[in-house]
Amino acid sequence: MVTVKEAIESGGFEAHADLLAPDVVWVGRYPGELCRNRAEVLEMFRRARENGIQAKPEVVWEQGDTLVVDPHLDGRHQVILVQEGVVSEVRAYASREAAIAAVEERPW
Repeated sequence: MVTVKEAIESGGFEAHADLLAPDVVWVGRYPGELCRNRAEVLEMFRRARENGIQAKPEVVWEQGDTLVVDPHLDGRHQVILVQEGVVSEVRAYASREAAIAAVEERPW
């Protein structure tokens, strides 16, 4: 079975949709950039591809079940939380530093 990290580095989750939790939450940087389930995330990927957006995701930091990913788009980075082998949450940040700081400062 492919791991979440392998799916990310192979180009994303479209080919590995089963690695997204059915109730995955994806929060972007701007108002309205929000997906509340697997179908919405996959639809977002489809629309991005149709609009010529080609991410080249790379895991740049990891600690336990938390990954920071650089999609090589516009400087933003994403924090990905993995639970029981599937992605449960993704949040976008303006930079790698902001994403790592968010992970290191979380209260739990």
